[in-house]
Amino acid sequence: MDINVTNFENRRQVPNGTWRIVPVVDGEQLPGATFDLKATETLDVSSRVFLYDRNRSVYVISFGLSDDDENPEFLMRTYQLFRGGGGGKKPKTKKPIGKRIALKVLPRARRRKLANRFYWAARRVNPPRGNKILFASEMRTGLGGNLARVHDRMIERDLDKKYKFNHSFRIPSTANKWSTLRLIYLLATSDTVLMDDYFGLLGNLTISPETKIIQLWHAGSGFKAVGYSRFGKYGSPKLSNAHRKYTYVITGSKHLVPVYAEAFGVEESAVVPTGLPRIDTFLNEEHSQKVTEDFFASYPQFRGKKIVLFAPTFRGKSISDAHYDYDRIDFEKLHEVCGDKYVVLFRMHHFISEPPPIPEEYSDRLVDFASFPDTNDLLHVTDVLVTDYSSVIYEYTLLDKPILFYAYDKDTYSVIRGFHRDYDSVAPGTICVTFDDLLKALQDEDFDLSKVEEFRRENFDFVDTNSADRVIDWLVVGDHGGRETGGRHQWLDTVPDNTAVGDQPLSDQSEE
Repeated sequence: MDINVTNFENRRQVPNGTWRIVPVVDGEQLPGATFDLKATETLDVSSRVFLYDRNRSVYVISFGLSDDDENPEFLMRTYQLFRGGGGGKKPKTKKPIGKRIALKVLPRARRRKLANRFYWAARRVNPPRGNKILFASEMRTGLGGNLARVHDRMIERDLDKKYKFNHSFRIPSTANKWSTLRLIYLLATSDTVLMDDYFGLLGNLTISPETKIIQLWHAGSGFKAVGYSRFGKYGSPKLSNAHRKYTYVITGSKHLVPVYAEAFGVEESAVVPTGLPRIDTFLNEEHSQKVTEDFFASYPQFRGKKIVLFAPTFRGKSISDAHYDYDRIDFEKLHEVCGDKYVVLFRMHHFISEPPPIPEEYSDRLVDFASFPDTNDLLHVTDVLVTDYSSVIYEYTLLDKPILFYAYDKDTYSVIRGFHRDYDSVAPGTICVTFDDLLKALQDEDFDLSKVEEFRRENFDFVDTNSADRVIDWLVVGDHGGRETGGRHQWLDTVPDNTAVGDQPLSDQSEE
């Protein structure tokens, strides 16, 4: 039996208290769980202390036995504790000058209260009418990825004539109080909200249960733990945050349903394996051919070269402190190994603002490609992918091309950030822990493709161009068999089998 202590009931943690584990069979309560007294030393070892909210809060799980000399029962004790302000007093809030109210100096609780008042007032004045869909992101300045594909596919199907589309795209540097008020208004007056990344504002709003919040998570399945998979680690989410507000989350396969449910702190029934919509475009042969032709027309100097795409993830907690240790790259040696054979395109994570410091004398073979519009388009012209823990491998494994994993901080990263699966056994390529190892693998073409097929099988229930249609028909506009329970929609077991009419099962997928 498994108990997720952070998602016990109604997406809340196990409440404070002492808990017995009691089995119930056919409505009959059986005696409580006991414990092998020869293994009592494991009780303290298994107990955990989870720090979160910048170490200002703690959630304690302690295991023990009841005070019964003859038949001691197994007990679980839970405590949620908070650290107050200095000396037990609330910190003073700077008062606004005169009659001018500055939103930024209001206490957080006050801002949240005002935001919710505005939300519900807007909803009363202009209630949803069953046809309003909001496409939104707090990490993009425009449509892209899964959002773009669902949006475009709805237009292709003339659904924009039936539904009214609204849009809100901003990043932290472009957010202000006016764009925040506009976004709250759009959230309040929409029937369905589609997003593709973390959406912090949701954590401060009491969203109407009548609104569908659909998370089209931007990344496929990589290695790094995210969301509640990292509870108690550096950058851990609070026990209540924006992730728990989703009605549905999409994923690429049934195998990943428990992974996504844990990460977002939602029920497995709320995670729907539709496939990722952006794969539709990625697998379109005409699109792939056009992308390739356009690329070499724009960069004729790369014709005849093997293209290496260097695309690692960021280090740090979030966009605010994202970075990469460029000292781990020897640009001189890399330029030398490239020779006349390779050209290396650097595509750093979009959270990283500092570009790779490529010396000018090496720019003929080492190129910063941050301004290229779409990473997935680059994958079609890439011959070798160099990454670490990024989900960029998700699409790339569909192309049966080699991957080199430059994981110089693998052990440290696994402790600080965490992996949701074993890196060494699952990574579909050659793992390099030093830059010299990476250079040697590149030079010798030491590529390992043995794990690629298994990775695809676990991550893709569908290898077709219909994922956007499944999202639209199952979740957005179709009669998807959902019902509301406890204020959240629950997914009923009506999802079709992996292979529908016109779909090609993974095992029969031919090599690209």
